[in-house]
Amino acid sequence: MRARLPAPMLATIGNQLPTDPHWVFEQKYDGMRVIAAADARRVRLVTRNGRDKSKQFPEIVDALRAIARRARRSLVLDGEIVAVTKGQAASFQALQPRMQLADPKQIARFAADSPARFVAFDVLRDGRQDLTNLPAAERRRHLERLLGAGGDKRIDISDSSRSSKRMISKAKRRGWEGLIAKRVDAPYRPGSRSPNWIKLKLQHRAEFVVGGYTDPRRSRELIGALLLGYYDPRGALCYAGHTGGGFGRESLRDIHRRLRPLARSTSPFAEEIRTNEPAHWVRPVLVVEVKFSEWTADGKLRQPIFLGVRDDKAAREVHRERESIQQWAQEIGSVGGTRGRNRSAGKPAQRAGGKSTDPVVEQLDQIQAGGGDGVLRLSSGSLHVSSLDKLYFPDDGFSKGDLMRYYATVAPVLLPAIKDRPLILKRYPNGIDGTSFFQQNAEDVPKGVRTARVATDTKRGADRIIGGDLLTLLYTVQIGTIAVHAWQTRTKTHRFADTTTIDLDPGDGVPFARVVLLAKHIKEEMDSAGLRGAAKTSGSRGIHIVLPMPARTSFDIAAAVAQRLAERVTARHRDMATLERSIRARPKGSIYVDAQQNAAGKSVVAAYSVRARRGATVSAPLEWSELRRTLRLEAFTIETMPVRLRRIGDIWGAAMKRRNTKRVLDRLLSGE
Repeated sequence: MRARLPAPMLATIGNQLPTDPHWVFEQKYDGMRVIAAADARRVRLVTRNGRDKSKQFPEIVDALRAIARRARRSLVLDGEIVAVTKGQAASFQALQPRMQLADPKQIARFAADSPARFVAFDVLRDGRQDLTNLPAAERRRHLERLLGAGGDKRIDISDSSRSSKRMISKAKRRGWEGLIAKRVDAPYRPGSRSPNWIKLKLQHRAEFVVGGYTDPRRSRELIGALLLGYYDPRGALCYAGHTGGGFGRESLRDIHRRLRPLARSTSPFAEEIRTNEPAHWVRPVLVVEVKFSEWTADGKLRQPIFLGVRDDKAAREVHRERESIQQWAQEIGSVGGTRGRNRSAGKPAQRAGGKSTDPVVEQLDQIQAGGGDGVLRLSSGSLHVSSLDKLYFPDDGFSKGDLMRYYATVAPVLLPAIKDRPLILKRYPNGIDGTSFFQQNAEDVPKGVRTARVATDTKRGADRIIGGDLLTLLYTVQIGTIAVHAWQTRTKTHRFADTTTIDLDPGDGVPFARVVLLAKHIKEEMDSAGLRGAAKTSGSRGIHIVLPMPARTSFDIAAAVAQRLAERVTARHRDMATLERSIRARPKGSIYVDAQQNAAGKSVVAAYSVRARRGATVSAPLEWSELRRTLRLEAFTIETMPVRLRRIGDIWGAAMKRRNTKRVLDRLLSGE
């Protein structure tokens, strides 16, 4: 056990998916790579740069020691230590607080309250037997024999499949960083970067070296932004840009503590760096992981977000990775979207390469890079924004600034959908994991935010926030709103229904493919009745069917139309549909056909709205032809929706312009 351990085999970056049958595909885990050596007495967890992390992860040490004792021999495994959330491997941010712990009490508390997991993906030695020259498929079978029946939640084997299609689909659903493709007939070559392992990245994430930092602005503490770089083949540190996003208060303090002892008087970068705030230079030894949207034409990071410190990697090993399959992955992210016709009306502003050139997005970039506090200059006025780096989606690394950028990007199609509609806000001031609360009325709103006094038949008039203006939309995000919930009427005709909605709400354990099938059955009922409408994912668990109403349709009539459709589809498909409102009383495995959200003052999440859910999923308008078993809610996110819009345009706006006629509604309600 005291012998020197083999260095891990490394993957090369791939820019296309292997298609021949000699490859297997595994999840690329978002954790800390280690070589694990275990016998009955001692366990080592050694990182790529030679650091032993066994002290920080005693629960994994105990589990591996138990395996070695049962086997009665020593083992050397290659794998990854990952954090665990709700039984699934979680993001690197969740693991980072443990990586540097030295206090035994803190370590023990983490191990007891939130144990990590060791995911093994290769076995290098079994007792005295060196397995590295065996084919990968044979090593995998050996690994499964060793660990497959262990039953210990602290030890797992990597997810693996011969089907790239299956793994890509799974990766998109679960938000994986990427995949590793491995040749099944290849040996393990310790310490080498082998073409027999290919890294297929679905997201733009990479390690960078910190060469300095800037002073904070306004309410920001300690650090404004990190100055990032990578080493070129000549050994020069190239400047890649700066990031001020992704930090919480504790992470700011932690990285400031790490950087202070590294201070130096001159810049370590090969080129001259200009910063908006005074810069402080440091020895380039600290490595951080960053998520970003793309590389710009001048070789800088666009929208970089800090994810965490990587003390398991040496700074001199940090080079610029070439592009993998990120753009291709985005293109396929919108399931079914590739067949729609390309509509130019209502598209978000874009530039060559497909990214937004909206000046609002550029301003948000600058404000977030400068500390996250500043003033947006919009055509309708100015809006003060703050804490743009606050993580609204901690598991995914999406901040308030990311949410604002998304809404600014899709504003050309979202704002017409909510124009003149009163909004109901559900606010999450501390992100989706924090406390939330509803806000109905407009309270002390800044100048430029649209409001109007609106009443319902059952409630007295009150000042409401009114949709249709970008300043107003971004203000709601600034105060913690994530989803856009809009009334089904507009202010000038607020006593009449503009649309009516059926919400398909599946019970626990009901697969989404079942919801899709029921939505198709509703479309059949609509066709038989001559009704027009559109479908969209709810962004949460189900599907919304929305029908545009004729002018001056009462809420009673609109609600009756939705109810009649719900009754008809439920009567024909009792094996899957129910009208029972009580969750306890619903048949097990059924889908609630909810037509009850169509009264005055009720709201429905808007098309293109983000939902307060892990993955930052979006309520996505669908072509009816997209209602297929392969449709996945998780395919539509704040990252994939702008790509989808560029491909197929605003199908929602087009569908909502084709209103139903009073004659068709009368025929449906009369039972003809």
